[in-house]
Amino acid sequence: MLIKTKSRSDAYRAVINVWLKDPTLYCNNCGKTFDPLKDNPQCCDLPHIGKNIDHCRGIVKQNKELNKVRKNQYASTPGKHMRWGISMPISLLYTLDNWKKAQGKPGLFKEKGELTWFMKKFPMFRIPEKV
Repeated sequence: MLIKTKSRSDAYRAVINVWLKDPTLYCNNCGKTFDPLKDNPQCCDLPHIGKNIDHCRGIVKQNKELNKVRKNQYASTPGKHMRWGISMPISLLYTLDNWKKAQGKPGLFKEKGELTWFMKKFPMFRIPEKV
């Protein structure tokens, strides 16, 4: 389904929703597609078999836990030299990157301020409380 919109957040949300609905089973660790009738779940050393929505739920849960154990609200190191930003399934990262490139734009998070904007609009993928 194509949605015509001028809202950047609506466009991103539509791409993410289409990605979430993909029923393909795959390993989130090695990327290999998985057929339960043919394949052995031991595709790699640490298989994480599931659909996009399963992997996304796991990352969102992980991000909440990471947020709780960070030293401050910005999820930075004690010396404040480095801070955590976002965490999302690699498949979603590639999907959003390819979608942007297909529009003739630079890849994901290549435009000035895009990462900060994304962290504010999609808090489920960010680790710090404050951006």
